Amino acid sequence: MTKWTVHLGATPLAPSRRDPAQSSDRGRSLSHKREGGLLMLNRSSRHLRQHFVAYLALFVALGGTSMAASNALVPKNSVGTAQVINGSLLKKDFKSGQLPRGARGPAGPRGLAGAQGPAGPAGTGGAQGPPGPVNLTYAENSAMVAAGATSTVIAQCPAGLSVTGGGEFTDSNDPAVNITASTWDTSGSGLPDLWFATVHNGSASSITLLVDAICTHPTTISAAAANNLGREAHR
Repeated sequence: MTKWTVHLGATPLAPSRRDPAQSSDRGRSLSHKREGGLLMLNRSSRHLRQHFVAYLALFVALGGTSMAASNALVPKNSVGTAQVINGSLLKKDFKSGQLPRGARGPAGPRGLAGAQGPAGPAGTGGAQGPPGPVNLTYAENSAMVAAGATSTVIAQCPAGLSVTGGGEFTDSNDPAVNITASTWDTSGSGLPDLWFATVHNGSASSITLLVDAICTHPTTISAAAANNLGREAHR
């Protein structure tokens, strides 16, 4: 077989020829190498099949020896503080309670205010508190009573106020001067709003009769009939 080698841009060379004898020797060398490799592979495979049980027993024996050696070198519960590398243990390597609790850290920043919650149910009514302060107003009236006469003087509260008490006073100590009536009454509004007093002057001189009415704004008023004492008849 003739092989041509072409070089572009150059003068073609003459064809090269191979030596047939050299090619034949190289082929025989490659064939011998392949046959030698296959023969070695077959021998190794046959050796392993024949001695498989022996190799398996040797492997097991070597494994047991290494385990026994490790147990002999590091007995159970023999690792102490000196054998532990600092920083090599984790929290999970310790039992609960073995690690001391650290110091409490500083309080964190205050969080944002939460949303307004719904209104709760109304509570039960509280106990009655003490009475509050009372504002009092005094109404006053007076009249001259002649000697031997009987007269009635009325002190009336301002509009909207009710009478809570009252009294009378004369400027004479003569035992012949007698108070015959002193109590509350109504002017017709339905509320007790006046105080009146009646005096009989049995002395020989005229006297002065003074009547006071104590008035306030009522919170509650119990029903009561007016006295109807006929004030006009006593005047």
